[in-house]
Amino acid sequence: MANRYWILGTGTWDATNTVNWSDSSGGLGGFSVPTAADNVFFDANSNVGTGAFTVTMANSPRVCNDFTASGLDGVMTLAGTAIGLTVSGSLTFQATNFTRTYTGDTIFNATTTGKTVTTNGVAFNGTVTFDGVGGGWTLGNALTNAGGRSTVLTNGTLDLSSYTLSTGFFSSSNSNTRTIAFGTGQITVSGTSATIWNTPIVTGLTTTGTQVVNITNATGTSRTIVVGSLSEANSISFNISGALGTLTMLNTASETVRNLDFTGFGGTLSATSTGTIYGNLKFSSGMTLTAIGSAMTFGATSGTQQITTNAKTINFPLTFNGVGGTFQLQDALTMGSTRTATLTNGTLDIQSYTLSTGLFSSSNSNTRTIAFGTGQISCAGTGTAFTVANSTNLTTTGTQVVNVTSTGSTAITVNVGGLSEANSISFNFTGGTYALQFPSSGAGVKNVNFTGYAGAWAQNGSATFYGNLTLASGMSLAPTTGASIVFGATSGTKTITSNSISFPSPYDITFNGVGGTFQLQDDLTVLANSVFLINGTLDLNGKTLTAATSFRTGAGTKNLTFNGGTIICSAATTTAFNNSQPTGFTTTAGTGTGAISMTAATAKTFVGGGSTFNCTLNQGGAGALTITDSNTFSNITNTVQPASILFTAATTSTFSNFSLSGTSGNLITIGSVTAASHTLSKASGTVSADYLSISRSTATGGAGWYAGANSTNGGNNSGWIFTAPPAPSGSNSNFLVFF
Repeated sequence: MANRYWILGTGTWDATNTVNWSDSSGGLGGFSVPTAADNVFFDANSNVGTGAFTVTMANSPRVCNDFTASGLDGVMTLAGTAIGLTVSGSLTFQATNFTRTYTGDTIFNATTTGKTVTTNGVAFNGTVTFDGVGGGWTLGNALTNAGGRSTVLTNGTLDLSSYTLSTGFFSSSNSNTRTIAFGTGQITVSGTSATIWNTPIVTGLTTTGTQVVNITNATGTSRTIVVGSLSEANSISFNISGALGTLTMLNTASETVRNLDFTGFGGTLSATSTGTIYGNLKFSSGMTLTAIGSAMTFGATSGTQQITTNAKTINFPLTFNGVGGTFQLQDALTMGSTRTATLTNGTLDIQSYTLSTGLFSSSNSNTRTIAFGTGQISCAGTGTAFTVANSTNLTTTGTQVVNVTSTGSTAITVNVGGLSEANSISFNFTGGTYALQFPSSGAGVKNVNFTGYAGAWAQNGSATFYGNLTLASGMSLAPTTGASIVFGATSGTKTITSNSISFPSPYDITFNGVGGTFQLQDDLTVLANSVFLINGTLDLNGKTLTAATSFRTGAGTKNLTFNGGTIICSAATTTAFNNSQPTGFTTTAGTGTGAISMTAATAKTFVGGGSTFNCTLNQGGAGALTITDSNTFSNITNTVQPASILFTAATTSTFSNFSLSGTSGNLITIGSVTAASHTLSKASGTVSADYLSISRSTATGGAGWYAGANSTNGGNNSGWIFTAPPAPSGSNSNFLVFF
């Protein structure tokens, strides 16, 4: 290794010129042209007595180890055209008295680290290549490669430190071991055509630091960015600004970037695929997005990544698939009506915005979360518009609202898995005449509102509703086998609004929410199957619940609150009203007078379970009504006659009021189911009845039991008085006046 100093001012650096080369500063010339092992110096003695001078790059070889232009006394111009300069060490340009018109290539080929490139604001104007196996180059300040020239990394490590590399094009496309160490620096690419960033082959490529590339050109020329399939750790952020015409990037599904920011971009984003984004995505309001068939994937595995659309419609699918990552909307996200948003892994954080998509899918067993915040998901597509059929490891938070907004007639399916109450989602079906399959068997949903929907709703199997249910007057129900609704809320008051829609066969309705209250907003009719009360409070709220097959209780803590409402049991069965699980069963009268009305025209049974019924029990059908067990009632009455009421032998039925009566020729028959007596009890007051036929009945409790003058004593009775009750004390029925 030797040192070579330029002397005698203007000259040509070529293979034969030894005149301008010395072995010392200002020394004698005639020394050999520098080799790749020699350090080259241009200093104050390079132009003694000549003023400004020019060094022209000519015939090869133009090689050196270190290239240093420092301490120049006059202006030095480095000139030449397409002839390359190879630097095996470091390079330093002087900040003043140094210009470069040289347009040839510059190649850095060091095979060891610790080399520096310090241009002090002097721009390159040709291709700059870093190609040294094991080499490492650190920028000493900003490096500019002007004139739309290329920068190429073939081997080694390019360390930007804290500076910006500005170039027309950047390329690193091979399988050699190479590193872009961004540090806190950046690369700015301003080329005007073709592939301005090119790293399609990423084998052996590592990136570190801030990893930011700026694409900055205001011309309308179309261009392409090719990134390759960099890992999340190696992925690069791109800031795209300027008019830029048509920009093609992420053109294959394997390509990846970190943050992608189009602020200031006024061109068109076009691709045949959409790749993976590991960071933030921000569109500009002035850009144009073309339709793409394949999905853009958000793949971050940590931190919170932001998505800002600036009111641009995304006409391609989106997939959120980052284990441990969070993908957070910064404004409303609107997708094409045929596109699918898919949550595979991670957290989709909607915040206070609306995600509008054609279809939404998250059906797997990965750990994932839909954080609704106060936002919503709206699905406008047909087919399977929304599916979380496999809800294993799915968590939802916030308002949890999904709107199905199709207005057409094409069939729609909404699949919801067995979500817990806390994770359950509310659904609004706001229009359309389509046939709807919803929800799937075993599903858990929150509020369901069909206002505006006019199609046929078919429910598959049994599903749990943890919130309100509102049907629409223009819809119809077309259930499949086993359709059953379970109201399962465990807190608060949930409302049920049927809008005159009856539940046909095979619907069962079950109230089974420990601590929950289920309140009717209008009359509810279950035409063919049973109504079950297992847990929670059923508040009739002054409305009529018709249980066409039966009303039953189950094992749990349950309350029936009337508030002036009525249960109609219209079935002619032995269990039309069946309190088969009386433990934990209570009733509340509330405001008004509530009733249980047994309306079958043939025999039916009220299975009381020995409970207290703070309501009126009404014999509302011509068929015999059998009452089992020892129960307590607010009142008993009838709205038809003739009719029979039969009590189980050896039971005691207790009443606050007793209002049974027939009419002439239409007696109300009171008796026992078997040839043994029953007991009727009222603590005080007077029972005033008439047109009864009574047998095997013991009337007791302290009240006066007057069957009426037109009643019939069928025998084996006790406590009944077969006359009209006496006139009340103070009555003026019979009196004499003496004057």
